Amino acid sequence: MRAARTGHRRLVWITVFLTGLGAGRGVLAGEHDTAGHDATSMQKTQITKGDFRGWPNTYRLANGMVEAQIVTDIGPRIMAFHVAGGNNILYVRDAEAGGAGEPHWVQRGGWRLWIAPERAETTYALDNAACQAEVVGDTTLRVTGPPQPDAGIQKSVDVTLQPGEPRLRLTARIKNIADHDLTYAAWSLPVLRPGGRAFMPFDFGSPSAFDSIRRLSLWSYTKLADPRYHFGDRLIQIDHTKVQPAPQGQTGRGDDESKIGVDSAQGWAAYLLDGTLFLKRFPHDARGQYPDGGATIEVYSSHEFLELEDLGPLTTIKPGQELVLPEDWWLFAAGDIPEDEAAALQSVNRYLERTQSP
Repeated sequence: MRAARTGHRRLVWITVFLTGLGAGRGVLAGEHDTAGHDATSMQKTQITKGDFRGWPNTYRLANGMVEAQIVTDIGPRIMAFHVAGGNNILYVRDAEAGGAGEPHWVQRGGWRLWIAPERAETTYALDNAACQAEVVGDTTLRVTGPPQPDAGIQKSVDVTLQPGEPRLRLTARIKNIADHDLTYAAWSLPVLRPGGRAFMPFDFGSPSAFDSIRRLSLWSYTKLADPRYHFGDRLIQIDHTKVQPAPQGQTGRGDDESKIGVDSAQGWAAYLLDGTLFLKRFPHDARGQYPDGGATIEVYSSHEFLELEDLGPLTTIKPGQELVLPEDWWLFAAGDIPEDEAAALQSVNRYLERTQSP
């Protein structure tokens, strides 16, 4: 039985919603900057079931401003998020769309919930089987995946779309179904369409503090001179248009692949594509120990797509307990954002301010 029904489940919460995750206001009343839609034309949230890209058991959440497609033939997976009538910000691999039941893990694209540290036997546990879906209230779809015994876990996610906001709220849960303690970090991975520009905050502490150290994590296949990266003092930008394809016929790790991570405590990351800003907000635990050398935000990019990832802290969960990772996704009609670091930060901050609690 789910905790919402029994009230007896003990939860291990990664953190609580703070300023970035309250009842945010995406736009000012009457302002036409939320991806081309008027914030005053509020519509009731609709949850309907149909086919998406060959997955027949897909739930569509729409409120007249933004829409999401959550597939349940596999997953849990979110395969689309876009402005009403607009293009999907998420990437879907055409050759793998509509598939299910494969004997191996499949990339597919979309959004997925993983666990860190990254291990073949646990992180890549299969998510190719059907999930359970339940509509909760008027605005939430709850999707629960089948047990993953190799990892000792079961994943679920509540996807909520309130009326009148260009915001999708995800509350991801990882339950320990093993008979012993497990230590994992929840890991959120939206796979985004190519051709945009990603923004990662790079924290800047007091120059006089001896222990004000900020960490930049580099994977072994990452090249610092890669033209996709612009390393600033307070912002790192990743320009996907500068990612060249791997040589034809190359096998294994491709020359086009790269990944970096930062230990930012700011709780946001963003991606600009075709004038639409995808902004994600998530909590940070100042006392938590994070994987991958302390990384809270990671960006993997190849010529095919870009992943804008965030992680929770490593948490020991006892049998029957859960760890929870909440986050909010926003879409804004941002137009162009300057490449200059100061100007880019000023532009992004305008949208960050609109996603804070009143």
